Amino acid sequence: MLKKIIRIIFIVTMSSYYYFAQQTENEIDSTLTKSTSGFFKNVAENLRLSATLRFRYLINDPYTNQTENYFYFQRGYITLESKFSEKIHSRFTIDFDNENRVALSNLTGKTINTNDGTRVRIKYAYLKFIDFLGIIGVDATFGNYEQPGPQSYHNTIENSWLDRYYEFGYSSAVTGTMITYNFPQKWGYVRAAVANMNSYNYARDNNDAKNFISDLWVTPPGTGVTFFGWTMLDYYIADDNSSHNTVWGAGVEYAISKKLDLGTELDFTHNSKTNISGNSFMCYVNYCIQPELMIVAQTGMMDNNIGSNDAITMILLGFNYKIIGDTYFMINVIDEKLKIAGEAKNNLRYNFQLLIGL
Repeated sequence: MLKKIIRIIFIVTMSSYYYFAQQTENEIDSTLTKSTSGFFKNVAENLRLSATLRFRYLINDPYTNQTENYFYFQRGYITLESKFSEKIHSRFTIDFDNENRVALSNLTGKTINTNDGTRVRIKYAYLKFIDFLGIIGVDATFGNYEQPGPQSYHNTIENSWLDRYYEFGYSSAVTGTMITYNFPQKWGYVRAAVANMNSYNYARDNNDAKNFISDLWVTPPGTGVTFFGWTMLDYYIADDNSSHNTVWGAGVEYAISKKLDLGTELDFTHNSKTNISGNSFMCYVNYCIQPELMIVAQTGMMDNNIGSNDAITMILLGFNYKIIGDTYFMINVIDEKLKIAGEAKNNLRYNFQLLIGL
């Protein structure tokens, strides 16, 4: 009798174990399925595809003042952005650049019209982790991302700001890793990065030269004033760990409710191999006289070699008209004073751009 009771208890126990184990497994599978489907649903719902196209009409050669007269496709970007969660974001941007442009071939003043078609590169491709490793205020970015530095005003007049013209060291996009600490109460942030340049000339698999970059932005709440400083060590020769450019700069910006934006910046650069130093100075004003119409102005000086008497001074005036959405029509009149082969030149050039944001 006792054996029979034990046998019944054993059978009931095993049957119950099997039943509840099966139920638990089904619940786990159901939860896993819901979790997985929820993840991909969240990613799909937060996908954003956009495109930016720039077309330009060039009247004068920027350096020789020889008359040119043509429209061309200058640049285009196709961007895919996504949020995997509130803490993990991604961006992927393809950059199309037209090589059909006027270029200065040497210091004799001779120019060439290159016509090599359209080239393509991956400009941005990164993952950004907010509150990285659970540390509040710390963000980490891995991949191809925007280089730290003075870039907040570059979108008003593309390819016109003087600090983008340094012969060495500056690239709008780099490849590597960047850590950002956001100050409490939206006071600003500080960033540090180790990266390779990601320009068309440097975006190669054999580019071992690293950049060490950092910048600091401070915006006291309620003031509209932003102070910034930045520095970079550019080890531009892949097989030489001593030759480098040291670039640093500082500036201040003042903005009022997206109506007035003005600022100034001073930059310096020094090449350890050639012992050549350079600097640049610029100030700018962007003023919206209407919600759709912005007046832009800039003046500045750039000298890539302080001892060679080759400084370039520039005055720029123009306007940006918002047609609809992110589509703008831009007209810039630029007066440049420079020397080529010891001869002083004063070039007046005009840029007409159609910026289409989709």
